[in-house]
Amino acid sequence: LGAAEEFAREMGRAHPELSVRFRARKSVPNPLVRGHWQAEFNSLSAEDRRSMTLEFLADVQVMRAAKALVCTHSSNVGRLVALLRDGPTVSLDGEW
Repeated sequence: LGAAEEFAREMGRAHPELSVRFRARKSVPNPLVRGHWQAEFNSLSAEDRRSMTLEFLADVQVMRAAKALVCTHSSNVGRLVALLRDGPTVSLDGEW
């Protein structure tokens, strides 16, 4: 179960009136499912690295443009997107 699926499940339990939308990820090697491992990423084909990079940039853009963002500031991606945003951002693990 990925983070997006887990979040959608928990939000559905707490607030069934809300709709949580996410896009399923492209199939990736197991070590890359919950983070970035440079050696694993480097071992992928150029096509897969390009595809994953474009997917990551699309994810950043969606988070940047969202009406509100729930993230963690302990995550490099969470901090990056928080800095790129003008809208409300809530960190689940406090300020940094």
